[in-house]
Amino acid sequence: YGPPVIFFSIVLAYLAVFAGFCYAAWPFAASVVLVPYIAVKLQLKLVSLLFEAAARGFKPRFPEWTIGYELTISMMRYGFVEYDHVVANGNAHRLRGPFELHGRMILKSCCKKHNTAPEKMVANGMEHMWLRDPEKKQHRVVVIHYHGGGYCVSDPLQDVELANEEHTKLKQILKEQYQLDVSVDVLLANYRKAPEFLYPTALNDCFDMYKYVLEHENITPNHVVISGDSAGGEMCITNCMRLRKESPELQPVAALCYSPVVDFSETGNDEKTPYCILAANFADSCLATYTRNVTDPEERRLVSPINHSLR
Repeated sequence: YGPPVIFFSIVLAYLAVFAGFCYAAWPFAASVVLVPYIAVKLQLKLVSLLFEAAARGFKPRFPEWTIGYELTISMMRYGFVEYDHVVANGNAHRLRGPFELHGRMILKSCCKKHNTAPEKMVANGMEHMWLRDPEKKQHRVVVIHYHGGGYCVSDPLQDVELANEEHTKLKQILKEQYQLDVSVDVLLANYRKAPEFLYPTALNDCFDMYKYVLEHENITPNHVVISGDSAGGEMCITNCMRLRKESPELQPVAALCYSPVVDFSETGNDEKTPYCILAANFADSCLATYTRNVTDPEERRLVSPINHSLR
């Protein structure tokens, strides 16, 4: 092969890579014109991260991490830090598809590992995903999981791995500590998101899905666990408080809340969480978008679970 062919091949390879960076830049761009510029910035950021990793001998920053995971987290965090307002106020829908795609890519292998069967369900005008236990026992527990994402981004399938782990761990705990041999089904529940749908739409969607499961799955509340991370964790807490007030007999047996949002008035500070994928300013922008229709100071204060009694 002569030099022109090699040069042409290099150019084509770079253009293919650049197209990938343009795709990654699309959610962060306020207009199409800015996509190439942001793509270049993303490339430069990746190069700087690779140099940092090389200086450490390509050892991950934390022993539980891999270099690939570290680069992914760092790049996503960079986008959220630099373009928080763009994503939260207009482009949030563009960051839902990638999370769904990732979930679908690992769905089959993850379910095989944990012996669950994925089952699509359409309810309340949205698509949800069951992870069914193929072992039909006499007793059954249902976990309803609400994903996080600042009430704006992400997709239920982002938590395919977490939901499967909940299935396996819950079966193990019930068997080893309580001598209960039960089936555990996990529902990855969907809800409508901001900026298209503001507070309390997501909260009501999660509440309605809980009621839907009780009605259509022939199961009692004392066999239902609700689960959620970040925004999903907050909606678990708030809906438990709502049930306590409206229908205490319908409260679930337990709530699993992973890093729930509990104080909407707290503005972020990244000093203690410099490697968290959701940068503080991005979380602040998402919360501001989600609650921008709440103008009354007292109502805004009561949006935060921390301002209520959790007993």
